[in-house]
Amino acid sequence: MSKKEKREYYIVDKRILPNSIQNVIKVNDIVQLEKISKYEAIKRVGISRSTYYKYKDFIKPFFESGKETVFSVYMSLEDKPGVLARILDVVADTGMNILTITQNIPIDGTSKVTISLQTNEDMLRKIEGMLENITGLEGVKDLRVIGSN
Repeated sequence: MSKKEKREYYIVDKRILPNSIQNVIKVNDIVQLEKISKYEAIKRVGISRSTYYKYKDFIKPFFESGKETVFSVYMSLEDKPGVLARILDVVADTGMNILTITQNIPIDGTSKVTISLQTNEDMLRKIEGMLENITGLEGVKDLRVIGSN
C-alpha cells in the first residue's frame, strides 16, 4: 500500500460477502476454536491456499480482542412512550455500560437515537444477541452499529 493510499473500514453484514471471503473467515474461526493448523483448516473448508493468503490480513472480526471496547449504535425509533426504555432494559440485561445517549427531537413520528456503549472482553460475544434483541423490539425501525474502537 502506498503512502497516499488511505485505509477505509466498513462494517458489512457477513451475508453479503463473496464466498471466498466467507471461507477465509471460516478458516480463521476453525484455527482459533480448534487450535489446528491453517493448512488443515484450509483443506477442511475447501479453498485454495492462495485465496486464503490473499485475504487473511484484511479480515478482522468487528469485536476483536481487547480489554475494553466502545461502540455506538444508531437507531430510528417510533416516537412512542417506552420504546427507548425497553432498549435500555436490553442493554442493562447484557451488562454493558452506557457512556452516552443522544436523542434528537422526533420528526414525523420518528426519533433518531445514538447510544455509545462500553464493554469488556468477557461480554463481546453477547453483543450480537443484544443487537438482535433490540432490532426485534416494537418501535425499533432501524439499527446500525456506526463505530467501534
